[in-house]
Amino acid sequence: MEVEHDLVEAYFETNGFLIRQAQNIESGKFRKKQESLPTLAIFNPLVESNSTTSSFRLYTSDLRKIRYGLVCLLGWGNSGFSNGMLNNDSMLIKFYKKELKDKRIETAFNCTPKNEQGGMGSLLKLLIVPALPRSETKIGEIFTLLQNIQVDGVLTLRSILENLLKQTDSGVSILSKPVFQVLNLLKAYELAKEPQLEMF
Repeated sequence: MEVEHDLVEAYFETNGFLIRQAQNIESGKFRKKQESLPTLAIFNPLVESNSTTSSFRLYTSDLRKIRYGLVCLLGWGNSGFSNGMLNNDSMLIKFYKKELKDKRIETAFNCTPKNEQGGMGSLLKLLIVPALPRSETKIGEIFTLLQNIQVDGVLTLRSILENLLKQTDSGVSILSKPVFQVLNLLKAYELAKEPQLEMF
């Protein structure tokens, strides 16, 4: 989970956001059923207010419409998500329904950013997910379920990885974040290539 958390932090920071913890990540023994989902507060000082015209499915280009929000990470390391679900819409639907039944997403968004200050405007609730179904009907079903618990938008880990890979130059040494060093190595050894960005 730490790797995914670092990826999400790097993604928002490299796209102009200030980041702070909204919830402590639990330490100790890993328990999928009991582990709370990590939540970050994001703030873009260059944007005046959250846009009301963004679609529910978000991409990197939509970030310029976001000023302030909470970002909850539902990832591979803190859930029951597995490789077999990537191309199986039925399994994905079951996965999301179980997460919603366990109320971990709702609980993660019921937190207050540390050192929160007024004047930042309305707060968006954004969810990072490992994958979405291929069927538009199934995507619509999941989006309806998430909107019912007041989620405002969804980003996928795939789109986050694609954006970070695009920003990583294999010819330049990046020391600021370990995640960039890993992505840099993948590109240097041609394990991740643009524009397809196929990994392994």
